Amino acid sequence: MAAIWCLASITIAAMALIFLFQSHVTAQLEEELNSHVIQLVSLTEPDSKGSFRLRTEMADPRYSRPTSSWVWQIHKDGDVLLQSASLGPPGPNTLLATQFGKVSEIEGPLGVELTGLARQITPRFSQERLTFVVARPSGQVQAAVARFRNIVLIVLVLFGLGQIATAAWLVRTGLKPLSDLRQWVAQMRRGEARPKIKEWPSEILPVAREIEELESHVDRLVHRARGQAADLAHAIKTPLSVLRQIGETMDGPDAEQLCRQNDRIDAALGRHLAKVRVSGRGKAQVNVGTVVKDLQLALRKTLELKGITLGVSLAEGAVVTCDENDLYEIIGNLMDNAGKWAASEVAVETTIGDGQVSISVEDDGPGIESEDVASFLERGHRADLQQPGHGLGLSIVRELVTLYSGVLSVDRSNRGGARLIVSLPVSAAED
Repeated sequence: MAAIWCLASITIAAMALIFLFQSHVTAQLEEELNSHVIQLVSLTEPDSKGSFRLRTEMADPRYSRPTSSWVWQIHKDGDVLLQSASLGPPGPNTLLATQFGKVSEIEGPLGVELTGLARQITPRFSQERLTFVVARPSGQVQAAVARFRNIVLIVLVLFGLGQIATAAWLVRTGLKPLSDLRQWVAQMRRGEARPKIKEWPSEILPVAREIEELESHVDRLVHRARGQAADLAHAIKTPLSVLRQIGETMDGPDAEQLCRQNDRIDAALGRHLAKVRVSGRGKAQVNVGTVVKDLQLALRKTLELKGITLGVSLAEGAVVTCDENDLYEIIGNLMDNAGKWAASEVAVETTIGDGQVSISVEDDGPGIESEDVASFLERGHRADLQQPGHGLGLSIVRELVTLYSGVLSVDRSNRGGARLIVSLPVSAAED
């Protein structure tokens, strides 16, 4: 739109300049022709034969040059009395007819277009009104206007292109902070490192501060909601345990019904807690190796008591963007699940490739049949009802992994058991 207005204003300016120049040239031409008419009248006098002559030649020599198209003429009632040498001797077809007192176009000798001025004047030496005509070639005026028009168009086109380029640069420069702000918000959403707030220009700084305050406010709300959900779960878990113990000591259908309803409440509570766990987005860059090592130390004793060894192979620089607690939840659930089913060995390996950090957890247990893979990750599915839990662990893992744009896959391990692989996007390196 700015370019259109710029072109429109330049076009209007060009038309105005050309019109003003043409008006100036026309006014100057009229003044010049008028002065030549006055000079012609002042030089005209009667001769001894009762006709007229000029005391001297016109000051401009072009009137005396043959075929120069600079002409003057004196006539009366359509009869040519005297004319310039450039017109040759008077003849029947040499009368220069033009409007009186107004510059106008007339046809000169040899079909040349002339610009002339005619005035009817009664000289001091005569009682009769004579017509004095002076004319010059029109092409010279038209050529001057054309040259001026070309120069104006070239200059204004260059000026317009410069204005458009300058406007484009100003718009680009002026809007760059907004583009940077959009990228900054995207980095904030992904939890990546971003420029410090003080580095923003003064025009954008208030908006950036408000966005940062909004982020902090949302984080506080999420943290508070999670805390309240955890407190609620803790408050409900104890009464549920008491009710279960009471139900187990009772006999009859009522006791069975009580235990069944207690299990339903416990399962529903677990599902809603899982939703709360995945309701927040992490904002930190977390080293996967550090999390695996911490979990290795936490689970080693438990696994050793079962006669299970835990092997770990970690890739350097495996960093993902997520909530640190969520990553502990993901890897911890996978390692805990592998420990439940392993016969003697659990292996954890991290690799980096194609912009992904892959976390592989495998065991040498009974494994999972290919037809059971889809149901294995469903909420509430339990491969063995004798194992404790509600079948929510891997479901929570899948929801968390999906939340962070990752993929959870299951296949058979080379060790004979199950192999669960979590792939998460590699975090951008901090500046």
